[in-house]
Amino acid sequence: MRPQPATTPSDTWALSGGAVAAAGCVLLLVRPQLLRASSNPTATIIVVFVALLAVGLAWPVGREPAVAVRTTALVVGLGIVAFALGRLIGGGTAPASPTARIVALNTLAAVAEEAFFRRLVYSALVASGPVFAVGGSALLFALVHLTVYGAWVLPIDLAAGLVLGWQRWAGGSWRAPAITHAFANLLVVI
Repeated sequence: MRPQPATTPSDTWALSGGAVAAAGCVLLLVRPQLLRASSNPTATIIVVFVALLAVGLAWPVGREPAVAVRTTALVVGLGIVAFALGRLIGGGTAPASPTARIVALNTLAAVAEEAFFRRLVYSALVASGPVFAVGGSALLFALVHLTVYGAWVLPIDLAAGLVLGWQRWAGGSWRAPAITHAFANLLVVI
């Protein structure tokens, strides 16, 4: 009888996926320091989010199931309603006027974060079950925003991550949460 290898290819793949997810989270955690140290913060944030988007899209996660357009539209619609209600209840004012640059950067950030959290991270966690994937990706999503917004936003970002994670599960793709997240980021600046 041949001895079994200590790790299987799938174990190695899961470990490397975990390492990539950890590296992406560290990058997001240190982004305030990167921006402060940069002579061109706009270029720096673009590089951070393009890198996150590239890794999130390039990482092999298997084939996503085909989902009816009607289901995707329903999932996106419910997410948009949830974020719009949150904005109405939370109130507040936009931190800046919605210039094309701000809208473009917020949209890039939303799509990049969803490719990373709801495509790569969710897919890495889903082997432990969809509840773990939704909850784990939501928790990481909330934690990486602490260095940007502070601890007061943790419950809000956790709730947002849970909605986006539910959309990933219900819609079968990371695209529905990406659309919703882009809309949510737009709500913040209007």
